[in-house]
Amino acid sequence: MILDKLVNKHFESLSENDLHIIKTIYDHIDEMKTMKIQDLAVYAHTSISSIHRLTKKIGLDGYSDLKSYIKLNNFTEGTSQDLMELLDQDIHQTRKYMEQLDFCQLNRLIDRAPYIYIYGTGAAQLDLANDVQRQLWTLHKKSQVIRSERDFTNGLGEMGENDLLFIISLSGESENLDEIIHAIKTRKIKCVSLTTLRNNLLAQNAMFNIYVNSTPFWLYNKVENSSFLPFYIVVDIIVRKFSEWKMEQWKNKNKIRKAQDK
Repeated sequence: MILDKLVNKHFESLSENDLHIIKTIYDHIDEMKTMKIQDLAVYAHTSISSIHRLTKKIGLDGYSDLKSYIKLNNFTEGTSQDLMELLDQDIHQTRKYMEQLDFCQLNRLIDRAPYIYIYGTGAAQLDLANDVQRQLWTLHKKSQVIRSERDFTNGLGEMGENDLLFIISLSGESENLDEIIHAIKTRKIKCVSLTTLRNNLLAQNAMFNIYVNSTPFWLYNKVENSSFLPFYIVVDIIVRKFSEWKMEQWKNKNKIRKAQDK
């Protein structure tokens, strides 16, 4: 999307409220072509002035200019893209988002889980799920990759209330995901979502959301592609943050023991 490029370019200056407005725009992208600013403010639970400030931050003249860019989204295929620059932006902005993540909550979920399940919604997602399992093993966490929707359905009964489920999806939207989410909510399974940075069904229904910046781009043969490299970086960061957290816990316990021995 052309709008994606503007957001990527000015990502560092965007606040959490700005990102929420942007996610709302993506969630109502078709309606945005004719939507009034007052309606967007209602959908995003924000003020009209906040929307105006957002448009200025991403280099637009105002709301009408924003709508013009959205109307151009259908012509993204014809736009030129610096593919290496896009990759650099995706990695940089993913890391910026990870800096805002509440790792304490995520670390506790991982630490308390007797067993961790990982489900990828496609072939590339399954490859990533295998890497997540490899990384979890280095943390001495028991884990299992769910390799198909059928295996997921059959294995639901084995998931305990303290177990943790990671679901990896590029878009966070599909017909099959709808059924899976319904099953997760019915059984009250703790779920962590890994999706691209936009409002989506999976993120809305997960206990903990991890957003990754992966801008779609066009190859020389007009085939659309998306990079999973930022997803692998996110997994690596999660492992490092968890390890740092555990080490800090051990240090604090040792301090308490030493103080008690005195």
